[in-house]
Parts: sequence; structure tokens; C-alpha cells
Amino acid sequence: MKFGISQKIKFGSDEGSYSIVTEREHFDSQITATDSEAELLLNFFGRENINIGNVASDKAKSGKNFKLSPQGKSITLNLVFPKPNKTELRLYLSSTAGFKPEPNFVWFMFIKNGDLWIGSMPEADWRNENSIIIYDESEEIYQDSLAELDEIKITNLKARDVFARDRNLAIKRIQLEKYTCEYDPSHNLFDSRHTKLPYLEAHHLIPISLQKEIVQKLDVIENIFSLCPFCHRAIHHANIDLTRKIINRLVDKRPQVTGIINLQIVDFYRLYSVEDIC
Repeated sequence: MKFGISQKIKFGSDEGSYSIVTEREHFDSQITATDSEAELLLNFFGRENINIGNVASDKAKSGKNFKLSPQGKSITLNLVFPKPNKTELRLYLSSTAGFKPEPNFVWFMFIKNGDLWIGSMPEADWRNENSIIIYDESEEIYQDSLAELDEIKITNLKARDVFARDRNLAIKRIQLEKYTCEYDPSHNLFDSRHTKLPYLEAHHLIPISLQKEIVQKLDVIENIFSLCPFCHRAIHHANIDLTRKIINRLVDKRPQVTGIINLQIVDFYRLYSVEDIC
């Protein structure tokens, strides 16, 4: 898979790919690069610079230099077209070189500062590290301000909100939804002790923490969704199936959100680290 926004930010690269290492690939110590992986390798090294045949037929041409993530150690791995028709591109794993990912690890490549980096990590770590990018430290203050009448809380939001969210936009969205949860309007809500109105939270489906990377304004009414506390936590922390259901429902309900920065549903999955990694 090609890097999404989260991976581009994490690794500081606009060109990257990732996929799962299978049991067979680990056992055979070789990966058949396909789709975005093959595209990245071919664009970086050049099709004409990749050996055709087995490694022994031209060891010098087969060996390719990589930087091992995250330390940046230089390593050499063999990359060949094993068959004359050049339809299969094979990368050989090597414990000696320092790159032989375990089965079901995510392996990844990206171009940075003129080098091709390669690395791997457990799938759970990959999802966790990429989802952390969408959080911001002022979220709690922002949510508190929506259910408070205390001007001190609102002033604190303005002072500490790194991404300058307008609480009035969030309140407007909640009002437009008639104080219901947009994922499931039947969800029971409690009343705020201050406003005496049903307590709801405002969620930016395209995470507001990405604003520093994106020119288009993300604190807009189309990107703000009214969610109950359960669903708001679920979209960030629930299992993959439930998180996807919430994302699907919100996008179906307000499809114009996809046009803010031209995203498809799989891009939303990648933002929340619930995509199929294959």
C-alpha cells in the first residue's frame, strides 16, 4: 500500500509503501514486490539497473543499498528479476544484513534525502504509531468548552488550542443534529450539569491535528460531527470493525467531507489505522 497522510508525516516522506510479511515470505527469505512496492523500487533504482536472473549471475548488479530504519545503518539487500519476462520483482531478506522481518510484521520503504529506507515492526506497533499522529493535547479542553458556560474554560481553550478551533462551529453542528449522536441517534445521553442540554462531543473526521500539514481549513462545519462520548472514544480506540462502521456511517451521512482534501474511504481508514494491510 502507498503511504497515506499519517505515514508521510511520521517518516517525513511523500513516497513510501508498506505491507504484511507472510509466513511463506519469512520462511523463503524473499518477498515478491507488487503494486506500490514494485513501483517504488523500480522508480528509485531504475528498471535497467536491476539484474535479470538469479543473484549469482551478477552479484554486483543484484546488490542494492538501503538505509535501515530507524537508525539509518547502511545495508545491502539483493533485488532481481528472477525471470526474463521481468514480471516478477524479488527482494531477498537477510538476517546477516539485518533485515529479516518476522511473519505478520509490517515491512515498509520510503524515500528520504535521496536514500531508500527500509524497516519493519509488529502490526500492532505500526497501527499504534500511525494513529498517535492524529491526537493533540488540547482536545480535552476543546471538548470541555462545548459543555461549559464558564468563560474561564473558553478563554483557556483560546489560549492553548494549538489548532485554533472555533467552539461556536462545534456547537452549531450539535444544534443542527438536534442534540443527537450522528453515528446512532438512538444512543442514550446524559445532560450537561452546566448547559442542561444533552452532552455531546465534536469530532473532526479529518483530524484537526493534521492542519499544520494541510493548506485547506479543517475546522469547517462539514468536517465536524456530533458524537456521543461512547462513539467518540470508539472511533479512536475501538476494534477495527467498529471503527470502520463509524467512519462509514459518518462519510455516508455527509459525503462532502471527502472533498475537503480529496479523500477516499480507504484514506479515512489509514488516518485511523484500521485499513487492510496487504
